[in-house]
Amino acid sequence: MSSDNQLLILGNGFDLQCGLKSSFDDFMKIRNTIYKKINQSINYRLRNSKSFPVITITNPFGKKQCGKTLPYMLWDQGLTVWDFILDEDKKRRKWFNIESCIKRWVNYRPTKYKGRENCYKSNVDWICERYSRINWNSETYSHLPVDAESCIISYAHFFYKWNGKPQTLLNLLLDQLHRFEHVFAVYLKEQLKKSHTYKHDSTNLILNIANDEIPHRIPVLKADTAKSEFLGKPNTINILDFNFTYPMIESWKKRPYCINIHGQADENNIIFGVDGLKLTRDHEDYKSMVQFTKTYRLMALSGKHHRSLVYPHRAGSPNKATSMIKFFGHSLDFADYSYFQAIFDEVDLYESDTRLIFYYNGKRRNGEKGNKGEKRGVKEEMFREVNHLIAGYGESLDNKDHGRNLLHKLLLEGRLTIKQAPLAYNPAYYQ
Repeated sequence: MSSDNQLLILGNGFDLQCGLKSSFDDFMKIRNTIYKKINQSINYRLRNSKSFPVITITNPFGKKQCGKTLPYMLWDQGLTVWDFILDEDKKRRKWFNIESCIKRWVNYRPTKYKGRENCYKSNVDWICERYSRINWNSETYSHLPVDAESCIISYAHFFYKWNGKPQTLLNLLLDQLHRFEHVFAVYLKEQLKKSHTYKHDSTNLILNIANDEIPHRIPVLKADTAKSEFLGKPNTINILDFNFTYPMIESWKKRPYCINIHGQADENNIIFGVDGLKLTRDHEDYKSMVQFTKTYRLMALSGKHHRSLVYPHRAGSPNKATSMIKFFGHSLDFADYSYFQAIFDEVDLYESDTRLIFYYNGKRRNGEKGNKGEKRGVKEEMFREVNHLIAGYGESLDNKDHGRNLLHKLLLEGRLTIKQAPLAYNPAYYQ
């Protein structure tokens, strides 16, 4: 008999399913409204030859500073360079992906440059080459377009005394990332206040996921609403939550163990970052680049002790290992690949009996079923994501033959399942 130990891995699709407006799309709509107002103001003043008002701000170093150019207007309205970077990036890919944006701006990658192969360049390098030798003045800034590059070089000159070197821009981007994280945390806290059903819906969905695919059909997790506590075997369920919101009713006793791996909005410690697995380590600015990785950022949160989420596979006691790893609402993209690799290594995915269950949502929030085309598209997208994840992990195995046939092995042994998420309320999980 295998153990009841489970690991639930939750992504933003979980919070969205529970009715929380936690997506970047919803958040950026508000940011874009601010941006449009500033753009309209700038265009109006340029057309009518009106001067910009003098604005007093507290600069990134806590000092009062006065000016009437573009950076003062942007800073006064709380806009960061990442607002513009994300907005411009979405025009190419149709969705917001902050991890991809961070990596493109700070990581150095081989590119063809002036006839040379493997010349390492990042977006920061390109800005240094284009703008560092220009003699900037207030008049120049007043005629700049309101975009990511203008915002970066404006902040760099007016607030950071930019010397034309990449190091200053990397420091600026990191400071601005901290500010952007704070603004997003404030937004999420506002959404939590507005949502009256999130905690109830999220708790119920965790019950459904935890009890799905239990071999003996006895719920391992039940809820006693009268006593405000969980029953069954909540100690066998661990939750790795990539969201910035706690997914259960905090006042309930005997809750399953949950870690918000990237921080919580309520604690004002959320982090955005990149996977450092393929970061260019031999570059002279690596020490600055590594500060944008999730691993580096998580060290700041490491003072809070937490227990292991995964029960490892041991040759002598296989029944104590994590028996099921369930994914819901996570895009499975490369930004979090290092976490998945570490988890699969811990359970010895190739040799153990650990099952992987990936849930997709083929239903709308209001309970209506999507049409056949919608459901088929969501399911096929999940197939592609799972295949990409398992194939990528297989490449990391020392035994390359095992790596190549890992997906086939999981399927043949019935250890990989892709299915519709158990969204419906199930009264059997409550006393």
